[in-house]
Amino acid sequence: MARFRDPALEREFLLQTGLEPRAAAEVFGDLTAYLHQPLDAVAQRYWRYRQTEDVESQRRVAEATQESDVLAYYAATPHYLYELSYWEASRDKQAWFKVLAMACRRYGLRRVVDFGGGVGGLCVALRSRGIACDYLDVAGNTFTYAAWRFARRRLPVQMFNAMDGWPAAGQYDAVITWDVLEHLFDLEDAVHKIARLLRPGGWFLSKSTFAVEGGHHLDIHLAKHARYADVRELNRMVSQHGFEFVGQLKPTRFSRVLRACGWRDAVAGIRVAPRLKHGGNFLVHRRGKTT
Repeated sequence: MARFRDPALEREFLLQTGLEPRAAAEVFGDLTAYLHQPLDAVAQRYWRYRQTEDVESQRRVAEATQESDVLAYYAATPHYLYELSYWEASRDKQAWFKVLAMACRRYGLRRVVDFGGGVGGLCVALRSRGIACDYLDVAGNTFTYAAWRFARRRLPVQMFNAMDGWPAAGQYDAVITWDVLEHLFDLEDAVHKIARLLRPGGWFLSKSTFAVEGGHHLDIHLAKHARYADVRELNRMVSQHGFEFVGQLKPTRFSRVLRACGWRDAVAGIRVAPRLKHGGNFLVHRRGKTT
């Protein structure tokens, strides 16, 4: 495992659970095959970019006043290939893949779309578990890489460029947004479009960390959305687009017991707790009959 580890990245993004060995081998195997470079060279290039020109680029995005500036950054930035791959290989994210797959099975979420799919990890994880998951994101470096990963595995993922046309209305049982909402310039328009993608009763699952007040922008989360750090504000806005709050999707309490005993990514089951709070879990909103 030591050959995969990047302690500086783990400290910066508070990855306290480390990497899951099988996932790391697969994820970094993809990345190095795609880039035709050893992993240490990929990491070095990432850090050179992150610590130099990307500092100013991220500041401009966080304080952007035009959507075109935000979209241009995400289409062109090279750093997400390594950063999102590292997240995907973490024990924490692999555990959440299990949680989402369990939720899809238990609640009949047969067709899902990952909005803001990045390097495609959720589509790969759900498709490998027999759950139809499609991909929606802005065309660019991560979109192209995700397409390569799907083709490598012969996964029949439908891919949609968010700037070129969304999927047809009403065809999904669930839309998942994972660390995405805080990056969207027109958040209300996105939530409206998400509602249209869902069948009546379909689930909108979101996991977000919004910028805090006072000008601090966490990981290029847009300053204009800082108010949604108050989950009541987020729920109020989402409810205006035809959704009702269901609860927090999270692992069971027994899962926490197992993790305390050393099974660091254990998921013994799932539950939906009807408490409105961010808390690092997925918020579940259900689409009503009209939007």
